[in-house]
Amino acid sequence: MPGRPILIAAGNRLRGDDAAAFEVLERLRGRLPSDLEVRIHEGEPIALLDAWEGAAAVVLVDAVRSGAPPGTSHRADVSLTPLPAALRRAASTHAVGVAEAIELARTLGRLPAAVVVYGLEGQRFDAGLGLTGAVAAAVDGIAEQVLAEACALADGF
Repeated sequence: MPGRPILIAAGNRLRGDDAAAFEVLERLRGRLPSDLEVRIHEGEPIALLDAWEGAAAVVLVDAVRSGAPPGTSHRADVSLTPLPAALRRAASTHAVGVAEAIELARTLGRLPAAVVVYGLEGQRFDAGLGLTGAVAAAVDGIAEQVLAEACALADGF
């Protein structure tokens, strides 16, 4: 029997807007369903394969760099199809990005049955603390989207 649904916030707190997912989680504190497991992921994206091991459903929140205006929110259901090309442009300094980790998991049969990725378009990913203004202003909106998705997933289990 697959495990309960998981919400994963991915990023790097020390690289500007790459910390956006953690701020989304902060806004959701105390509002998430109790049967939803929450995980913070600050490591290599390839380690997501272990982070979601055994989960039937995952909501993954991360900062992205697609060329859209900073603060734009993106939603992609990658359960059956790859992350859209525009969202595959890595904001990461890692050799393997989130899109590649998802496709590796799919190839190895380690991708949960349902995976939805929420991306918050970042502006600045260099070393430093704090979100840029446009990204900080968009956090509440994407947090509400993530909350609705997480509640729907939890209701299914």
